Amino acid sequence: MYRVLYRKYRPRVFADVIGQPQVTDTLRNEIKFNRLAHAYLFTGSRGTGKTTCSKILSKAVNCLSPTDGDPCCECEICRGIDDGSIMDVVEIDAASNNGVDDIRMLREEADFTPANAKYRVYIIDEVHMLSIGAFNALLKTLEEPPAHVIFILATTEVHKLPATIMSRCQRFDFHRISPLDIAQRLEYVCSQEGCTIDREAALLIAGIADGAMRDSLSLLDQAMGQSEHITEELVRRTAGLADKSSLIAICDCILNKDAAGAIDLIDELHRSSKDMARLCEELVEHFRAMMLIKTMKQPESVLVMSEDDLKKTSEQASKLQLHFIISSIDKLQSAYDRMLHGVNRRIEMEMTVVHLCSESKSPDISALEKKVAALEDTLSRIISNPGAIAASGVQRPASGAVLPQPKKPSTEEMAKLRENAVPMEQWPEVLEEISRSSKALSSGFEGSRAFISGRFVLVDSDRDICFELLRLQQNREKMKAAIMKVTGKNYSLGRYSYPDEKKTDDALMQLVNDLKNAGIPVSGE
Repeated sequence: MYRVLYRKYRPRVFADVIGQPQVTDTLRNEIKFNRLAHAYLFTGSRGTGKTTCSKILSKAVNCLSPTDGDPCCECEICRGIDDGSIMDVVEIDAASNNGVDDIRMLREEADFTPANAKYRVYIIDEVHMLSIGAFNALLKTLEEPPAHVIFILATTEVHKLPATIMSRCQRFDFHRISPLDIAQRLEYVCSQEGCTIDREAALLIAGIADGAMRDSLSLLDQAMGQSEHITEELVRRTAGLADKSSLIAICDCILNKDAAGAIDLIDELHRSSKDMARLCEELVEHFRAMMLIKTMKQPESVLVMSEDDLKKTSEQASKLQLHFIISSIDKLQSAYDRMLHGVNRRIEMEMTVVHLCSESKSPDISALEKKVAALEDTLSRIISNPGAIAASGVQRPASGAVLPQPKKPSTEEMAKLRENAVPMEQWPEVLEEISRSSKALSSGFEGSRAFISGRFVLVDSDRDICFELLRLQQNREKMKAAIMKVTGKNYSLGRYSYPDEKKTDDALMQLVNDLKNAGIPVSGE
């Protein structure tokens, strides 16, 4: 009978486990020096090796001839555990055996000494599925088990375990396996199976698996059923993914405001049975790649893609502004969430792409945005101080007249605002409130601070992305709404300082403030 690849190539010793040295090295040393714990807790995402290491550990502690902490896999105990004839190693699925009676039966069995092996080992998979009563029933036995019993608990959701259970176990965290490690393992498997795989195809499978070796081997198994030579195109077809060229073409339509062309591409993908939710997810990944390219010096250390794809994505990223890329990710993620709640996925995808096409920014629109932002700041100052117009002698514009472009606040005006500014203690609460509606917007303000000066909230940050985001009217409205909800007051937004001021003006103001605090009069006041 044919054995699927993830079962056929499941590691039999710790040395064969890929990408988990923090676990395997420690366990091998514990076995070598006879420092075994009575209870282990293995946590991590699916397909990272929790169950595999549980089975290897159960063999290693009972092996008649262990080698450097690894089981020999040749003695009668090792062979018996592999074929299931040794009854001293018990694997329990907590998803279907999660009641109090199941755990009570386990406790009664644990009192009996092993029939063949040295230790009776209980592997409880998906242990977070146990009921509260079952956890309570397990607690005492887990704390003081018989000397011949070892418990191995495995879970993908460790946060659901009671603290009393976790404190009684030796915990090991399994990490997601790196794409390069998965790709190398896939190439090895293909060489053993008599087929070939392109490097790009192996990296693509690794990216789809998201750090899970089992998922990558399952996808490879499907692809091998179609051809003995695994290519990137074959993997995409097998996984139901859109071609990379299709993603780049859709993004080009967004960049060129070609909504009709984008809809044609979506229609073509839909007719070829591409899932729209999956397409949306892939577009999110594509925009994420562009975001990392624009913010990192070496994005290839994080991104899993071929050199050709990286070059094309970099060229596309250079034509888009960072705040638009972040805003696009936010909108696509919202669309994906709505797709999962039963709306028409194709219509949702089309609406979102048309929306992005209408919002893509050309340099002219970007310049217009700067003027609008400056107008908003000037109008906010006028509203907060109505007498300023009469005192200045400026004639009010007639209804419908176009206001002239306002100038950036002078150094003296900014100094006066900063002189009266006090730190805004509720700023972290404002950012938390924004994160509920837009995590992309709130992440852009990480490390920022804010000050209150009269009717103004002045934002200060060393990251230009903060002020790039605030150039969008919708982001400014979200920020004002969050400030209103937290403080109960309607503030106007401003910038605490500009790059050309931070070098001199901030230092001068700091000196003036220090002199005032020391009681030394400052001339010119």
